[in-house]
Amino acid sequence: MYFADLQSFLAHLDKHDNLATVKVPVDPYLEIAAIVDRVCKSPGDAQALLFENVKGYKLPLAANLFGSQQRVALALGVADVEELACRLRNDLKAYNGVTAGQALVQLTATCASETFPPRTAPCFKTDVSTIGLDGFPALHSWPGDGGRYLTLGQVFTRHPGSSRLNCGMYRVQILGKHTALMRCHSGSGGGAHMAAWHEQGKAMPLAIVLGGPPALTWCAGTSLPDEVSELEFMSYLTGQSISVSQCRDSDLQVPTSSEIVIEGYINPGEEKTEGPFGNHTGYYIPATPAPMIRITSVFTREAAVYPCTVVGPPPMENMYLAQATERLILPLLQHDHPWIIDIHMPLQGIYHRAALVSVDAPHGSMRDLGKVLRQTLLLRNSRLIVLLDKDTDLREFSKIYWHLVNADSWVKSVLIDSDKMTIDARNMSHGAKVRPEQAILNQVIKRWQEFSLGEV
Repeated sequence: MYFADLQSFLAHLDKHDNLATVKVPVDPYLEIAAIVDRVCKSPGDAQALLFENVKGYKLPLAANLFGSQQRVALALGVADVEELACRLRNDLKAYNGVTAGQALVQLTATCASETFPPRTAPCFKTDVSTIGLDGFPALHSWPGDGGRYLTLGQVFTRHPGSSRLNCGMYRVQILGKHTALMRCHSGSGGGAHMAAWHEQGKAMPLAIVLGGPPALTWCAGTSLPDEVSELEFMSYLTGQSISVSQCRDSDLQVPTSSEIVIEGYINPGEEKTEGPFGNHTGYYIPATPAPMIRITSVFTREAAVYPCTVVGPPPMENMYLAQATERLILPLLQHDHPWIIDIHMPLQGIYHRAALVSVDAPHGSMRDLGKVLRQTLLLRNSRLIVLLDKDTDLREFSKIYWHLVNADSWVKSVLIDSDKMTIDARNMSHGAKVRPEQAILNQVIKRWQEFSLGEV
């Protein structure tokens, strides 16, 4: 099932009792975040939330939309994300001799977008530029945060030379109705575009989208190979073309089904202090200078819903978005490095790119394998990589712990380079493994009922 917009996704969740509606007044200053945090940490699959009565604002607020594996899969149009991973892995087999990035460019090249004039696009229905950012119930999530943040915005930028469109997810701190700050790393698509514009002495135009196809919200937070469009990759995964419209103030294109479209630009060298920001580590990221966005226009669709997420100590919904990224980027890594059998990034460390990796590389050294893995899209600069034998089930934590404590001497099996650690738990030099005699085991299994010991 494909969801072209946030509202159809919410309607589906509501129909299937996966959406809880809060009708009483709630405050976007700390209170909503406290509710979301408590729901995210409740046992079982926490429901998505819709707050209909946010104090001081007309728009309803949706949160925890992606707060389970099942909802992320649903957003991507499948029952299980592994369905998409298997399809991608099979499709890549036709591209031997080229890198995964080059293969993905070709795979997604035919996934065209449908363009609609801005005047007919639902996302440009209502002009709220006069009110600007003051009209949105952006959360102040934690007491020490530097202010209110847009936390689920998809930021559209275009490279000034290649005209390549990028859709990334970066946090945005609101300063006033027409000013904000954007935090993006220099290695990100948006950061690279901004550097290219500013090297030419020009302001970079951008558009911040809230809502639109839920699958694109996931895609915006995923690191893709260079030259691969997030819109085209989303269309490849869902099998659906995405409808886009040109912005009012630039040549950028945004999904026509967006709930909110914020347009603006970033001047070279114009910065102000952003933060602090309560992070997934459980601590605040200190305040530092960040580029300023000057807002030129703000539009909403009719009866718009404001979507957001709360970032903080796990478990939180962003972990499930990252988990889908792990499964869908893995086939790309395996295409380039067939010795990678599986990767599992436990949720509590997923934003440190901490990973358990099973490998079939008997002659690969810990140092060399760790270096290669840390150059991949998924494990770039990973704080922790644990190497395990090819037949290890990466989700049986008791066995993994057993492998770890039985690894070779720590001097041989642990490598620390600055703030990065690699552990080799492949048990490569312990001699022959202890196993039952196969003939005796078969005999025991055959006679098991005779022993009256129950089922195993």
